[in-house]
Amino acid sequence: MSRHHLSCSSGYFYYRIKIPVDLKHLFPSPIIKKSLKTTDIKAARCMAVGMEYKVQQTFTMLRTGMLTDDLIRGLIAELYPRLKSVEPVGELLSSLIGDYVKANEDKWTHKTKIEVMSCHRLIVDVMGDVDVKGISRQMVIDFKDTMIRLPSNLYKIHAGKTIQEVLMLAGIAPMSTTSVNKHILRLSALLGYAVKESIIPANLAQGMMIPEKRRSDEERKAYSLEDLQSIVANLPRTQDRPDRFWVPLISMFTGMRLDEICQLYLEDVQLVDDVWCISINDEKDKKVKTITGKRIVPVHPVLLSCGFIKYIDSLRKAGVPRLWMDLRWRPSDGYSNALGKWFQVFNRRHVTDDPKKVFHSMRHTLADTLKQAGVQEVVIAEIMGHANDSMSMSRYGKRYQPKVLLDALMNLDYGVTVPKWNM
Repeated sequence: MSRHHLSCSSGYFYYRIKIPVDLKHLFPSPIIKKSLKTTDIKAARCMAVGMEYKVQQTFTMLRTGMLTDDLIRGLIAELYPRLKSVEPVGELLSSLIGDYVKANEDKWTHKTKIEVMSCHRLIVDVMGDVDVKGISRQMVIDFKDTMIRLPSNLYKIHAGKTIQEVLMLAGIAPMSTTSVNKHILRLSALLGYAVKESIIPANLAQGMMIPEKRRSDEERKAYSLEDLQSIVANLPRTQDRPDRFWVPLISMFTGMRLDEICQLYLEDVQLVDDVWCISINDEKDKKVKTITGKRIVPVHPVLLSCGFIKYIDSLRKAGVPRLWMDLRWRPSDGYSNALGKWFQVFNRRHVTDDPKKVFHSMRHTLADTLKQAGVQEVVIAEIMGHANDSMSMSRYGKRYQPKVLLDALMNLDYGVTVPKWNM
């Protein structure tokens, strides 16, 4: 009888199920068989339903990869009551990942957790779900060599293909050195956790990262003044999509990140010491990239002259809570997804074909312009929301007053005429 995994022998019914292939390494035998101690088919079916629920629940818990060895042994022992002991399983890579995620996920944003889990998936797919204690230096070297050959967005572009199948494809563009190093860094963090937990004696992924041939300031280019003029000249001014006009301008004259601008609420635009400012914070559903990302940035006079505060006043009269009500929140990237995709198309159509010039380039332009104007780096760092490398200033000094930051921003002279917002 197949219903509810029932079988019958000598008139007595048994619950019988094969262990799934992905879990066989955890179990002492390939089949679970338990006598239901009844010859009544109706009673057997009822008991089999309960047994089935328990078994499937156990399979689900084992697949999470978040259980300790003791919990795994306990769950398996419950399914083998006559078994005096269950042989301990090794510390599998998937199990280590589960413990690592559980220990750190409270410190991660939703987006970071997705990125980490995606990287962990790739690590297991490349290295195999091996015993952590068996990971050798050569295995880590092989992992690095494989990563150098794999493309970006592997699971999205080559869904359903194995790592070996992807490696055999002709003409695939490998991921960047930066991306390879991110994966090596994730593996190193994982093995570092294993060292901390006394599972392995040393982190064999340390020192394996590939040296970057570019300086960090060369990874993206700043926009030229001609680029900025093209942006301003082509910005759409429509009542239904004010974000497409204002968001690029705000970044251009404040250095704010795309995420920071797209998530703004009306109360974030405020007068501080008689200076109109924007507060970047992590209140409500907002987030900041780092602790130093929480800051106050003055509104540049160019934004005031083209009607930014009038736009804010119109929203207050309308009774809406946020600056850009058409932008929708997503757990992975907040409110910025739609605007970011629009700007990519706008940028290539009206501004430049250079792949190193993107929305983030406006931050580079602002920082470089202030630097060339002689503004102190600690002031630029505070405007940008970067960590202050000066220990004396960051530990003991107070934050700069808005008027000081505004004086610094007054050095921005892009030579562009921004049209007024008269909607």
